[in-house]
Amino acid sequence: MPKSQETLTTRQFAEKAGVSTATVSKWLRDGTIDGRKSGGKWRVAADQLDRLAAPSSLETKPAGALPKGGKTGESAPAGKQSKDAYSLEAFSAMTYLTPYGVERWLKEGRLKGTRDDAGRWRVDASNLMDKAVQRLLRK
Repeated sequence: MPKSQETLTTRQFAEKAGVSTATVSKWLRDGTIDGRKSGGKWRVAADQLDRLAAPSSLETKPAGALPKGGKTGESAPAGKQSKDAYSLEAFSAMTYLTPYGVERWLKEGRLKGTRDDAGRWRVDASNLMDKAVQRLLRK
């Protein structure tokens, strides 16, 4: 990260990206966004916000296989993939729910989703049509 660029704290970055500071910290740890530590605190280049413009850039890891029309908690059959699903972080970034809130709603059955072969939740895109979720969408 060039030193001449404007840098933001995780809190400032989170506010501009519309996510929680915990999400920003997770993205830094897993390499979704680039940053550096200065004085024991993370600093993120402001241009990293551009990386978040596309929903696919929010994926923390490559998506696993997903069943089409699968039930919550089902494991995906090998070779079947669905592009109509989001990671917890991506779905959270589109709504005012935190990743923890999205996971809780999945477990309660308020959202439809599946788990991939690695056990990560994938949130079905069909949830975006639900009126309760539409009220939570970031505009």
